[in-house]
Amino acid sequence: MGELLRRHWHPIAAVTEFEDKSTKQVRLLSEDLVLYKDRSGTFGLLALHCAHRRADLSYGFVEECGLRCSYHGWAFDQAGNCLSAPFEDSSSGNTRFRDQIKQPAYPVQEMGGLIFAYLGPQPAAGAPPDVARSRLAAPLRERAATVHPQPRKVARVRHYSAHTTRRVR
Repeated sequence: MGELLRRHWHPIAAVTEFEDKSTKQVRLLSEDLVLYKDRSGTFGLLALHCAHRRADLSYGFVEECGLRCSYHGWAFDQAGNCLSAPFEDSSSGNTRFRDQIKQPAYPVQEMGGLIFAYLGPQPAAGAPPDVARSRLAAPLRERAATVHPQPRKVARVRHYSAHTTRRVR
């Protein structure tokens, strides 16, 4: 069942949640993840724990094109590629080590005010459902626009024995 569910897009957050914060910890299909919006406005979904020392990336620093770990400063983009490993780059001068590091990442898309994630095998199967144009959204909008009448009073029933009941007015 888990493999089947991974082959579908799942709504994980609303876009409005990122107006006042830039990261959000998410648990989806038994995986701990961090959803973030970088300064360029791109959303990314990475594994919660950093590939280096398993620090919590939900406390990371959002940068122009990715998320930087708050513990050792490794930066990752939305595809999970390591953009910089500060000490490793300066001590050895070899950037090939950085190219070998890959943080688990999943594709996300914004649609209809929601952020959808795909955790299945790549390439992602189709696109997330268009919530704004969905045939289910129209009845919900119509129902929200109508004024609901006052709820009806429900008759109370007292139970006198296991075999008889009587309606109370």
